[in-house]
Amino acid sequence: MRVLVLSESRLLGEFIRRPLAAAGHVVEAFDDLGSLEKALGDPLPRAVFLPRHHRDADTLGYCSRLKCESRTSQVATIVLSTDDDDAEAARSARADGFLRVPFTAAEVLDVLGMTTRQKKLVLLADDSELIHRHTVPILEEAGYEVVGARDGVEALALVRERRPDLVITDIEMPGPSGYEVCRTIKETVDLAHIPVLICSALGEAADMERGFDVGADDYLTKPVVPEEMVSRVRAIFAGIELGGRERILVVDDSPAVRHLVADSLSRQGFDVVTADDGAAGLARAKELPPEMIITDYDMPRMTGFELVHALKRDPETRDVPVMMLTARDSRRDQAQMRAAGLTSYLVKPFSVDKCIAMVERILAERRLVKYKEASRLYLAEGAVKAAENVASQGLGVTRAHAQVAAVMFSDICGFTNMSSRMEPARVVEMLNGFFDVMCPILQAHGAEIDKFIGDCIMAVFEERADFADKAATRAVLAGLEMQEALVRHTAGRDPPLQIRIGINTGPLVRGDIGSLFHRREYTVIGDTVNRANRYEANAPPGGVLISQSTKDAIGEGLVVEERPGLKLKGVAEPVVAYVVKSLSSRNGAQ
Repeated sequence: MRVLVLSESRLLGEFIRRPLAAAGHVVEAFDDLGSLEKALGDPLPRAVFLPRHHRDADTLGYCSRLKCESRTSQVATIVLSTDDDDAEAARSARADGFLRVPFTAAEVLDVLGMTTRQKKLVLLADDSELIHRHTVPILEEAGYEVVGARDGVEALALVRERRPDLVITDIEMPGPSGYEVCRTIKETVDLAHIPVLICSALGEAADMERGFDVGADDYLTKPVVPEEMVSRVRAIFAGIELGGRERILVVDDSPAVRHLVADSLSRQGFDVVTADDGAAGLARAKELPPEMIITDYDMPRMTGFELVHALKRDPETRDVPVMMLTARDSRRDQAQMRAAGLTSYLVKPFSVDKCIAMVERILAERRLVKYKEASRLYLAEGAVKAAENVASQGLGVTRAHAQVAAVMFSDICGFTNMSSRMEPARVVEMLNGFFDVMCPILQAHGAEIDKFIGDCIMAVFEERADFADKAATRAVLAGLEMQEALVRHTAGRDPPLQIRIGINTGPLVRGDIGSLFHRREYTVIGDTVNRANRYEANAPPGGVLISQSTKDAIGEGLVVEERPGLKLKGVAEPVVAYVVKSLSSRNGAQ
């Protein structure tokens, strides 16, 4: 098979290549991610080895991306690291395998075989020949490869040798019991990811609780109906394959409840971590920041109520939604929980379906809030409000209205020539630094930043009741402040950046412009907007050029230098324009 290896160390890449090439595999090694991506063509490789840390690549992020894209989702990914603790991070990134450095040639072959086999391998550990004769055909008919063990010693040896995708174990058998087999697997770093299904005639609550306490992923009581066995096995694999969803921290001192909740969420594809009391939960939340926390109320060391208090006092965890599992349902208890900052609560006893439904609702609301927060960085304020209105009124509604406003365009002088000589990353870094200086000034003067066009900023100033100054006055004050701020921002730069600013005031049309069902902008159009762009093109570097209408709208306090006979592109008659020297504000923002 074709295998790709990413490694900054040629020696490490060679240690991986040798045993694989000797086994007949085609191995290609790369020292940078860009070259590896180019090689990720047709035919696709069967596996990719990625280091946990690389000088210029987020390898875990790349691993997740390969799994999320349909074309590359079947490419097996194997993470390399010198630190055993990275095994959990690799699993969170949906890696198929983990290889600890240093390694032997046999370990390289083993991890490749484990991650690329066509059928899932199930290890059945049971001392009953009847169980093997009954269960193996059921699993094989369901599409799984099965290997058998008759006692605990053989089971653990096969786990280490074959690295199965699932272990099904009895409890009472010679050698280590099923409990001990499960505990050993879960306490061994490079085996802990293997799910364990305990299948036993011991069906008392204490037996099941002990099984979950040693780390079992599921528990079946004999005799087992074939359909139930296959259903449970498929559910375990479905939860693994769905991975990549939000991380949820489950905190409960009851192993049975903790496992019930964690298992049901894992089967929905969530990345679930657990803690057995409030203090451990608080430490876990800081160590592995979750997207949501589910906690019991009555726990040792720190109650659920105290845990919520501690989470809300910490800036890093205060925004994480928390759902409480509690038998307390009085009005006083509910008020106390809301006051503490609790997102929701689930009254015991509860059904698994209801728990999952509440989790999905809370996380959906959280995703929506995060999306709205992020969208405000990419959309103008008016566009965000327009989208909200369309969402409530329907896509078929379009709006348009006339108004008078001041429109500003600003542009970096010589940007095209300058950027052509710079690396792409440096261009973006320079532009973002420039916008970080300009945008706060515009917003402080009540502007709506309509759009960025390369290095150009288009801003609209409307009349606002919360500002005493007129729209035109605020636009000019913002322009002058932008010029002063740019001088400070580029002090020491050779040559310093300069911008041209043009401002025009007049009637325009604001509305939904674009395709009815595909892509729209809520923006302004008209001659006033076009002329503002022309004034910017004719402004002197480092200057603010305004129209006659802008000067007239401002009135007193304006000091200008007249520019008569200015020819604007697309305008038949010459116009009078003015370079602003100074302007005094009346009252500023209220």
